Amino acid sequence: MQVFHLSDTLTLGGAITPDYKRNAALAEPFVKALERGETCFWATVYSAQFLSESLDKFGMADMQTDWDKWACEGVFEYIRRREFPEAPPRLQAGYYFQRLEDCLELFEVDWGKASEEERAKIHLYRMDLDEDHPSLFDMRLFDAAYDFLWEQENLPALMDLARRYFRGEGTENPVWELMSTGTGRAAEDLSHLLRQRETR
Repeated sequence: MQVFHLSDTLTLGGAITPDYKRNAALAEPFVKALERGETCFWATVYSAQFLSESLDKFGMADMQTDWDKWACEGVFEYIRRREFPEAPPRLQAGYYFQRLEDCLELFEVDWGKASEEERAKIHLYRMDLDEDHPSLFDMRLFDAAYDFLWEQENLPALMDLARRYFRGEGTENPVWELMSTGTGRAAEDLSHLLRQRETR
């Protein structure tokens, strides 16, 4: 199956395999905390927030220390294991798009305000995916949960967004992403399309 993918680490001919970026372990403490209850979950969130702020103070923060990202992933994984075990785990899967236009739009949304140096690190690939029927989810539901965790401490609402996501529901303006635990291989580098879009 031919799909599209944006990446700052993949090279032409390289492959995305389960837990490609080795991030699953970053969400696991939040899953375990939820298994012990809401109070334990928020204690873990506050501890992670303190650690993230401390590292940021010394210029050592990056996506790996993004406490709300991993807490949100923990909530989604907790709901997936308990209520949607047939769905692929987000942090074990690769993310792809059926439409090239979706990748171009996502590039503008996520990196439109980034520096030229940061944008240059992002590559767009046509991928050969060894799975014919990957799962389809609206990434805006996860984005909404991420923002919600930052703005409000409402665990039931976060869990409801996770349920909507894994049920395959869509928002008013969905961005559908394909999620697969199969292997996706970078077959063609289309990064020039990102640069062409920047110069328009």
